[in-house]
Amino acid sequence: MRLLLTPAVRSAAFYVGSTVFCSLVGKVIVTRFFFDYPVVILMLQMATTLFLIELLRVFGIIKLSPYSFDKGRHCFLPSILLCIAQWLTVVAFEGIGMPAFEAVKRITPLVILLGASAVSRQSRLDHVQLVGIAAVSFSSFLTVNFELSLDQYSLFYGLLAAILQGAAYLQFESLSHTYQALELLYMHAFNSLIVFLIADVVQRLQDEIRDAFMYMMTSAHPLFASVFAILLVAGILLQFSTFVCIEHNGALNTQIISNIRAAFQVFIAYFLSVYLFYDVSPGIFNYMGLLLTIGAAYYVYNQRSVDSIPQKTAWTSKA
Repeated sequence: MRLLLTPAVRSAAFYVGSTVFCSLVGKVIVTRFFFDYPVVILMLQMATTLFLIELLRVFGIIKLSPYSFDKGRHCFLPSILLCIAQWLTVVAFEGIGMPAFEAVKRITPLVILLGASAVSRQSRLDHVQLVGIAAVSFSSFLTVNFELSLDQYSLFYGLLAAILQGAAYLQFESLSHTYQALELLYMHAFNSLIVFLIADVVQRLQDEIRDAFMYMMTSAHPLFASVFAILLVAGILLQFSTFVCIEHNGALNTQIISNIRAAFQVFIAYFLSVYLFYDVSPGIFNYMGLLLTIGAAYYVYNQRSVDSIPQKTAWTSKA
């Protein structure tokens, strides 16, 4: 029972629950309601997050100093990296253009491990640790890839998202030694909103915003409005739980948890018929991948219990 009461376990459970819920609701919005406007979804999530934090701060419910560019610049780079990774993830929600994107993105734990090793200038990687992380990455890759295919767009953008998210998580882990999770969420929401507004101007995304507005004016109905409102709230929980989990578990363990969550989530979504309504179904290799993911997770947990995998990477513990 003591293990279940630790902040690390509680934050991991909070992260898994909010991630599964937000991902499923997001894919319902995109695939069931055909609201395929990723920039608009992310922009509104960040705006809602920022509005709620400012409201709580003004009424004195939470104590946070106002945002300043001097403080916000410290997490501006990881915010940009995570924004791009999240944008690519939402773009891939519809599942047609990049069907293997989620599978390729499962290599993010390896990216974090190699990135942390490079930054800390370790001469050698721990082979036991490397085997465990590689097993989790490969098994979860096999689990979520229902079609067992790998197209060039999924490979390129999946690798790009994995690298960007891994780099962002490592930098946020370093910042978690200085700032609390709520402060990081506040700065990240502000920075992300700036990034998406600039992208709207520079990348000429006005058409997407205009189309999203026209959709809401002409095709939206009360059910869509209710689900979309739930998605905005779920987005706040997802962002906050991510920073809390990174604060207590570190970037590497947070992403390992995410991979294990993704392996189970795809089966939950399939059996509930939430968003996998195309002609795809899990095969023997997917079930084998799920069993391998469980085994790899058990292996990683055992190694962590003997301190082979620390809660936080070595280079950030020195920050």
